[in-house]
Amino acid sequence: MESAAGLFVYSCLREDGEAARLLLDSGFEDWDGVLRAATDEAVLPLLHSRILQLELTSRIPSELLEFLSAVENLNQERNNHIFEELKVVVRLLNEAGIEPVLLKGAAYIATGIYAGASTRYLCDIDLLVSEAQLPTAVEILARNGFVPESADPFGPFRHHYPPMRRPGSVYIELHHSLCLGNQGSLLPASQAIARSLPLDLDGGRVRIPCPEDLFTHLVLHSQIQHPYNERIWPTARAMYDLVLLSRHYREVIDWKLIQRRFRNAGLFGVLALHLLQVKESLGLEPPFKFKLDGLMKLRWTRRRLLRMRPALRYGDPIYMCSAVLVRRLRVLRNMLGKPHGLAYLVKQLFSSGIYRHFAEDVFEGRGR
Repeated sequence: MESAAGLFVYSCLREDGEAARLLLDSGFEDWDGVLRAATDEAVLPLLHSRILQLELTSRIPSELLEFLSAVENLNQERNNHIFEELKVVVRLLNEAGIEPVLLKGAAYIATGIYAGASTRYLCDIDLLVSEAQLPTAVEILARNGFVPESADPFGPFRHHYPPMRRPGSVYIELHHSLCLGNQGSLLPASQAIARSLPLDLDGGRVRIPCPEDLFTHLVLHSQIQHPYNERIWPTARAMYDLVLLSRHYREVIDWKLIQRRFRNAGLFGVLALHLLQVKESLGLEPPFKFKLDGLMKLRWTRRRLLRMRPALRYGDPIYMCSAVLVRRLRVLRNMLGKPHGLAYLVKQLFSSGIYRHFAEDVFEGRGR
């Protein structure tokens, strides 16, 4: 069940903020809880800006406002540093004739979906290159001091090369695919690259997915590529990304194309349920109308129940199977399709690390 602090954070991300005002009218004062909830939801740098926009400052302790303002300023500095590192990487890749496609947070900031760099928290830099260009891109970064992360035993067989970084800097993820398995047909990397649009980044040449691909990848990443628990507990940041992206491109996105993509991939239910969850959580009306059939209604009821009662997921066979097996099976299939993949798998089965990763998948769901 959502705490009052969590509800306040979500309410601040809704366009009208009326629910936040009602909570304040009721005497709400759990500001420590608000900070914890906003941190868990990856929206702490955004909160100060939203409070100002909703004109709630007179009803919130000045010490909290000062802290949130400082967090926003620090996030601006951090993101400036990340973008400077991005520019270095882009210049290095450009020298080899590679124009990487910006994905996720960096793309949202670079295109103005977020008004500025201060309010969107970035974990890393995600870049998409063609599979043919990946070895060259990796070699260029390695030659310039970028070292791959080695803790993930399945790293070499995922949809991106193991994250690379220089000491003290941010990780760079070089993607060669946007999703493994059959779901990859929803947004093939080669097509996303071909449809991408050029963007100048202080003299560096990058590309941005077209609006339909930005939207598709956002849903794909949150609801399919990420751990299964993200279907039930997507972060407020991921849902707010969708809110801003939908508003920014609402009049230009081909929504019929979006629907057709998901239907053709057999994933329209995933799209519809995610849009319903964003509507319930942040108040965004879906950009197109759809009806839930009996099965989707059942899935929606189950999703809401698991969200309200997280402990029930341990007794839900679909949740447990998906959390433990589905992503692993995608990686396993990709692994067995590579030279020496079987030998690598056999070696990993005798490593304790692989079983620790299984346990983390089971228990990683956020128990709000």
